[in-house]
Amino acid sequence: MRIGLYTFAALAFIGLIAGLVYTVAPGYYSVDVSGYHLNLPIAVWIIAPMVLLLILTVFHMIYHGTRYFFVRRKWQRDAETLEESLYWSLLNEPRPQTYAVAEFGEKAAILSHASLHLKDLPEGVTGKLAKTLEWIKKIEHGEVIDLKAKKVERFMGPDNPVRMQNERNRLAQEPEFADTILRSREEYSKAIVAEALQVALRHETFFKLKKYSHLMSFADLEVLLDRADAGEDIGLSQEMCAYFLEEMTLTCADYFRLAQSAVKAFAPDENLALFKRHAAEHTAAEAAYLYLLFRYEMIDQAREFLEEHDEDEFAAFRAFYALKKNKYNYKVRDFITAQNACK
Repeated sequence: MRIGLYTFAALAFIGLIAGLVYTVAPGYYSVDVSGYHLNLPIAVWIIAPMVLLLILTVFHMIYHGTRYFFVRRKWQRDAETLEESLYWSLLNEPRPQTYAVAEFGEKAAILSHASLHLKDLPEGVTGKLAKTLEWIKKIEHGEVIDLKAKKVERFMGPDNPVRMQNERNRLAQEPEFADTILRSREEYSKAIVAEALQVALRHETFFKLKKYSHLMSFADLEVLLDRADAGEDIGLSQEMCAYFLEEMTLTCADYFRLAQSAVKAFAPDENLALFKRHAAEHTAAEAAYLYLLFRYEMIDQAREFLEEHDEDEFAAFRAFYALKKNKYNYKVRDFITAQNACK
């Protein structure tokens, strides 16, 4: 009940009683209290307890109203804190929160250590949480959201799953974004950097990828070789091969795979010079060099190479050489594979 309305009604009632009493008994009544002589109208004596009761009830209502006000304020603040805690949990960046109501804080404390993932949008959610859920669901469905415009990007760590999914969506829609990630890779998670490198390998040329050669393994280089083998003009050259190989340690199988692409891309003399140099520096390249000798039908040179090595080395090539000596018209590419060449 509102205090103002209650006070007005009580005063009106007291005034009515005072008027009725004064009409019936307009006289005075005297009382001596501790030497004080009080001579007041009878109506005043009648309404005095009512006035006292009014004052006490008003103070009672003010006290409990004020107390209720502050309790309600605590709950309102805790409700706002809970909304904030839910917000950060939805963003997968849970934060510790302080609650005014101890019972509330004990139950809600789990949100300070939890990340939330909702299957669908719940009904009845409004305001900040509804908007946040809406754009998180858009990210989950493959859309790209400007997190900087939402003023949340700076609060999301590189490994934040919402941020990572948004970056994946952008990579899928804008392959050129891979270059941005690779140039500032310390700002992104290792997983996203690795995915960005794969996107760049599928879309960029050898020249543009030169600056990232130190991030690449031979498996990555193989993606480029496959593209070149398929006829894409991505700038495969002897110089590029030499540059990329400087950053890598290749196995026998890797050199063999490179030789297969080199046969399609370069002139015989260039290939032989390149692989002879590598074979002299790395024993892992010897099988690839020998493969090229047979591929270009340089049988005498292949024989000399085999004679320079032990009988138990290059068994598959020795078998192929024996077939060639006996005039069998086999092609080396049909007989020699990375598996048997590198045994």
